[in-house]
Amino acid sequence: MSQPRRKEKTVRDVVPPDIEVLHLDATTREEAIRVLVSTLVAQDVIDLEREPELRTAILEREKVASTGIGNGIALPHGKSKHAKKLGVTVGLSAQGIDFNSRDSIPAYVIVMWICEPRQVKQHLALMRGLATVAKDPDRAGQLAAVRDRRQFLDFLGTIPLEEKDGGK
Repeated sequence: MSQPRRKEKTVRDVVPPDIEVLHLDATTREEAIRVLVSTLVAQDVIDLEREPELRTAILEREKVASTGIGNGIALPHGKSKHAKKLGVTVGLSAQGIDFNSRDSIPAYVIVMWICEPRQVKQHLALMRGLATVAKDPDRAGQLAAVRDRRQFLDFLGTIPLEEKDGGK
């Protein structure tokens, strides 16, 4: 008698279901980050009085190394002791936003997340999974076709967790 197959864990398994997907009018990296951080505040991931601090930290991180990872994807992110939970928000830009990526392609999909410092598993799962997607132009194109929360969550469900993420 064969064992029942266990469902392979995916990146979707480690992210909250209340992800926001926004269609951005922003034209600069700074504007996009401002809007996405505001969305994290609205999701009650971080308190309103901490919003400027979080925005500054993410912008400072961009100065050190751009989160524009290529093929039209940017992944601004951070950890904060003030984060109440993992929060993820997605900005879609029809015109693209310059995130200073190595391939010089503007970001059409900006996935921002913030988490508590102890949420290493979730942080790494998002980073590894989405970075893998960005390396593949076909997969990056599939991500760029996402238009709402359901589609984004479904897409995350196609990204297997790596064993070092604790997924297998």
